[in-house]
Amino acid sequence: MGISTMLLINDDTEDAVQMQERLPENLEIQIASQAAAQLLQSYNFDFIVIDNDANDLKVAKGPETLKRIIEVGTSARIFYTSFQPGWVGSDVHKNRLVQVVKTDELLDILAKEFYFELRPAPTKDETDPQITLIISYNPIEGYEEGVYCDGKLIILSFPKNAGDKAQRVLRQKLQEIYRTFEWRTDRDLIKNIFVYDGVNGNDWPARLASALGHDVRMKVQLVACHCDWKRKVRDASTYYVDLHKCECSGSTTLGAIADMILGVIRPKINYATIPVPRKTIENGAERYSV
Repeated sequence: MGISTMLLINDDTEDAVQMQERLPENLEIQIASQAAAQLLQSYNFDFIVIDNDANDLKVAKGPETLKRIIEVGTSARIFYTSFQPGWVGSDVHKNRLVQVVKTDELLDILAKEFYFELRPAPTKDETDPQITLIISYNPIEGYEEGVYCDGKLIILSFPKNAGDKAQRVLRQKLQEIYRTFEWRTDRDLIKNIFVYDGVNGNDWPARLASALGHDVRMKVQLVACHCDWKRKVRDASTYYVDLHKCECSGSTTLGAIADMILGVIRPKINYATIPVPRKTIENGAERYSV
């Protein structure tokens, strides 16, 4: 195999353990949080894996750990991981001592480079995700404004007069969501996330979609009007989301999506014209996995 020791740095213990379970049994693996890794007095390993431990709305912890390791010194190969490498800082990307890789591609890269076989992923009880989130700074047709919750559907929407306050409203509400939802514990319950991107939100809806997608480990559906479309296409590529074009405000489309989730049929709504594929709504989003 050519390697025998590895330092795996990740604040998400579940991810670290899942990686360890797939790596060869004769590989000596030390798992550490970012804080614990920064306290180590030496880094004498064959290779080190550092997770970025952030999304666009949280300060990354990985860069400080990387800085500490380089200051102390190491001969280890360093791999720097993120489910969304676009959020990794340019200083990390430019560092010649570091190879930035997608978290869900890391194990295959290691196996190929160091000539070892991965162990099969352990079987575990699959959670059947049931909850869909719909978030918009506009009202959603057929549903009350504010927070609407009906078992398998949570809608967060705002009055028409949100207008140019959309960015501030999104930031505020997102912070509230993060205070009340334990993403690491509950992310397997999420089936899908839809976020509306209009002209007033600037790049905040895409950033919100990306941040949620990072923590729930799935591709979020960004439902957007045609206004400033080039920017939205660029954002969708940058922020790792799926993009669907809808009418301005998105109220009718998102209302119809909510109906389909709940099995509701409202008069005068043509559900066949919804821009999001039915299978995406019914089967859930593409998930990232270690």
